[in-house]
Amino acid sequence: MMLTTPRRVVALDLTGISALALDLTVSDCAAVVYRGQIVEVAEAAKHHGVVVGMRSSEAMARCPMLEVRERDQYREEQWLARLLRMFDAVSPHFRRYRHSFIAPLGSMTRYFGSEPQVFAAIESVIASLTQTYPQVRATLGAADSVFVALVAARLGCRIRPGESVSFVGERRVTELLPTPVAAVLREVGMERIADFQRLDGAVVAARFGGTGLRWHRLCRLEADLVVGDDDLSEIVMCTTTVFDGDTTERISFRLMRPLDRLVHAAEQSGLVLVKANMVLVTTTGELTKVVEVLDGASTTELIARLRWFEQATRSRRDPLVEVRVEPLGWSPLRRRQLTLDRQELKESAILATLTRLTTLYGDASVRVPVLQGGRSLGEQGVWVPWNGRWPSPMPSDDTGAPWPGRLRGAAPSLVYQHPREVGLFDVAGVPVGVYGDGVILPQPAVLVRGREQLVISAFHGPWVVVERWWEHRRRRYVRLMVITPKGVSLVIREAQRWWLEGEFA
Repeated sequence: MMLTTPRRVVALDLTGISALALDLTVSDCAAVVYRGQIVEVAEAAKHHGVVVGMRSSEAMARCPMLEVRERDQYREEQWLARLLRMFDAVSPHFRRYRHSFIAPLGSMTRYFGSEPQVFAAIESVIASLTQTYPQVRATLGAADSVFVALVAARLGCRIRPGESVSFVGERRVTELLPTPVAAVLREVGMERIADFQRLDGAVVAARFGGTGLRWHRLCRLEADLVVGDDDLSEIVMCTTTVFDGDTTERISFRLMRPLDRLVHAAEQSGLVLVKANMVLVTTTGELTKVVEVLDGASTTELIARLRWFEQATRSRRDPLVEVRVEPLGWSPLRRRQLTLDRQELKESAILATLTRLTTLYGDASVRVPVLQGGRSLGEQGVWVPWNGRWPSPMPSDDTGAPWPGRLRGAAPSLVYQHPREVGLFDVAGVPVGVYGDGVILPQPAVLVRGREQLVISAFHGPWVVVERWWEHRRRRYVRLMVITPKGVSLVIREAQRWWLEGEFA
């Protein structure tokens, strides 16, 4: 969003949240690791030379007594929500941005009288917070935009109105900008952000693309970070606690609002949720299921799939204590035009039905067809387990082979997995045979299917197919297409008998 006028913002930069989530104290010689890298260090471990950014192996070599704990992001989210409520006494407009708290200064200044009085009120809450939780450290910053306020909070600075641009300009490019952008700027002798601010926007866009242009606008205060209810970066999961006597309907109702916010935020960003993790937390562990949706899931669909999962696992789990939905995958929003018979809605209903059957009866219980290479109709289609999305043709080295004898054009709408035996006769009741390379004698006139005798008005073929003719045990069969009052049927002749292979609608 573009800034038309500067807006005063206060920011709090919090450290020690990862240690707090793992119940580490300042006296523990411990460090928090994420993806093999140290992200937080307890005070006792700092005296042994362990610093943030080290690899865990390097830290263990430097301090053999170091206790390394894996980061728990879920508990961090819980602690951040708890700490955020402590600042409600100052302002109800505090919002979270990663491990920082942001709030506009305008309304607080009108209430407290001046900015120094606002800072005093916030510092009193910080003192209470750090006294209660010694692991946490909080630094206060203020500036004319969210981006600059976050930078000021990290440095513990309070920038006076109108000085935010010059404050950012004094920073080094390596301090604020991404490494690829900062490296190029340093190569041409630009060490400070002020040099970057003076560049023309068209030049920045041509050299660094959209990413560089966004940082250019942030540094010039022409744009700002979005922090609020519609910020997709804030939504990590949707969760609710399950109480004794809770029904499925109550749990679904409590999850409806955060899921609505999640879907709405995605749409505002031009995204749809295509992959999510359903988690049922019980008294003895967690039950998880990953669900995928081809074109995005609405709030109603997410709730329905969660209820199906809960019903399917009800008989084999302990009492529930928590339910959560964790977004895993996003895709650009693709709006499709409905056909006159609302074909898109039919497809969504089919997808939902297949997914529910898979949830209730297991992944291997529901199968859908997928095309592959082959000559016969039975070889060209194979059944695979349903995984939440329509399967694409199976990749194989022989998919694009010429396949001599393969029928070209539209395939039958109905293909029998096990062909049914039929009879083919002429007008006198003499069986029809195929000889040599495709000589059919006598002319087919009647198709016998069980107790039905269907008059053949026309036929096409026959087509003779010989597979693996160079081997002793070769396979030879003949295809014939016949037209009867009930439609078009595809029959094959093999082992001196006729078989119904498929039917055209």
